[in-house]
Amino acid sequence: MSAKLVLTEEEALELLALLVTSARIQIDEPARYGPLRLLTAADRLSTFIKERASAEAQPMIAELTTTIPDMAMYMSDEERYVPTLDRLCRVVAQRLVEASQNEAAS
Repeated sequence: MSAKLVLTEEEALELLALLVTSARIQIDEPARYGPLRLLTAADRLSTFIKERASAEAQPMIAELTTTIPDMAMYMSDEERYVPTLDRLCRVVAQRLVEASQNEAAS
């Protein structure tokens, strides 16, 4: 993976604030909200970096930014929610494998 910088300090701080406040509020929320908060952070991060990420990462980011926002609408529908989340995990994992293989080949 390249060392390309894709976040501004302001974006990084906004993401940190989201993660820290989500951790705190999760104490009082139902457990099922935890994955939704993590997906919110992933969506925010994807949105921040989509214009600056490498061409190789663009398909993964596009998949995340088009899929994640709708997931909140059906988070209580496990038959739809879990397979969608599993698919997103595969998309991210595939990108990491490709990046690792490209790095090893260099």
